[in-house]
Amino acid sequence: MTLAIKLTFLAYGFHATPWGHHVNEGAVEWPPSPWRLVRAIAAGRARSEPSLDHAALADWLQPLLQAPTYRLPRAAAAHSRHFMPGKESRDLVLDTFVVVGRGHPVVAMWPADEEELPGLAEALELIPYLGRSQSWVAVEVTEPCEPNTVPVDAASGIGEGLELVRLLAPDPANASDAVHGLLLTTSEVRGLRLPAPPGSRWVEYARPALIPDPLPRARRYRPVLAPSPTVARFLVDSPALPPLTDAVLIADLARRAAMAWFGRLHGGGASPTLSGKDERGRPLQGHRHAFYLATDEDGDRRIDHLTIFAPAGLSRAEEEAIANVRVLQPGRGRPPVNLVLAGFGRTEAFRTPLFGAATVWRSHTPFIPVRHPKIRGAGTEKRVLDSPIDQLILELQRRGLPRPSRVRYLRGARWLEFRLHRPRQEPPGAAHGFEIEFDREVQGPIVLGRSSHFGLGVFLPA
Repeated sequence: MTLAIKLTFLAYGFHATPWGHHVNEGAVEWPPSPWRLVRAIAAGRARSEPSLDHAALADWLQPLLQAPTYRLPRAAAAHSRHFMPGKESRDLVLDTFVVVGRGHPVVAMWPADEEELPGLAEALELIPYLGRSQSWVAVEVTEPCEPNTVPVDAASGIGEGLELVRLLAPDPANASDAVHGLLLTTSEVRGLRLPAPPGSRWVEYARPALIPDPLPRARRYRPVLAPSPTVARFLVDSPALPPLTDAVLIADLARRAAMAWFGRLHGGGASPTLSGKDERGRPLQGHRHAFYLATDEDGDRRIDHLTIFAPAGLSRAEEEAIANVRVLQPGRGRPPVNLVLAGFGRTEAFRTPLFGAATVWRSHTPFIPVRHPKIRGAGTEKRVLDSPIDQLILELQRRGLPRPSRVRYLRGARWLEFRLHRPRQEPPGAAHGFEIEFDREVQGPIVLGRSSHFGLGVFLPA
């Protein structure tokens, strides 16, 4: 009479720190401890039948308090290292885990009968992970098999190819305390200032040795120079999202914040890419510096994304400055605008209409001509030079884009509802909207005209 439970790790890894160890010690629990298994099963049972009281749950758990045996697959130790995000400190965290192959489950077996545990299958289905949340798992009842990991007396020695491990398990000699301890949270156990949960014990197991985590060798690595990112994407959050008509204001605030953070982090220095000016304060030419583009990508006329696009590429110092931009203050009683960094990358890494490909593009924010139209001649000889359409086509050519096959005005006064200039600038004379059609698909972004580096003149696929 043997109850066998199969655990299949869906992401091929088991992440768990043994009781009494810190995550940065690099200790790994393998196999999953009996205490961890029974505790997860108890949680699944409580979810499957919420009306079950503690006394009934305690009776139900009795057959699982004995130390199980295991059938373990071949497994390897591994680890990853990452820094916790934070403004004040960025602590290095070591995530040590066990890697198992595809289709190689762990089988845990108890001297019990499934009939003693009504509702077990439903409880197992409600266990989403085991250990840390990266350890996605599917748990089900299965057929017993020959174990290769069993409790042993450490004094009797172990066989070749095996190693001794100590696992936390329920104590069947103290069943009432064991069930009580299983139902406590980790924080509650720590609050009791106990070295281990109530009703637990340590059991020595002999298990197949893990394949060790290999030390990296310098000769195995080659420096790879990844291309510099050209894009930083933010999600915009606020109690009241700013209207799209304030796109130039939000873009100007984002530029100021990025420049301020760059100076703060680099001894008052300035970035030509972020500022758009050289070391003498002269505007850069060629439109290779940063565009700050505030867009509405769900169609509610509210700004929900901010994109910084720098065709020349972003340095590590510029990335660091941009990553610190988190809150913009529009002022005049308007709520703060929170920016959530979605990531850095090249244009192909982001799914956004800005970087789409289309034959027809339509104004998202108004196009502002860079020069005033001029009228030459009189009477029938009268002609207009530098009309808005002429300047639109010229701007396309300057950006290296093809000449459009058709340009259509988008009539209406809505373009004049937009804020058309940055603070302390003279307002422009006119604003226009267009629909542009090309003979072939053109890849975005398409951003043209005056203040195009501040979110005006943005076109999106129609």
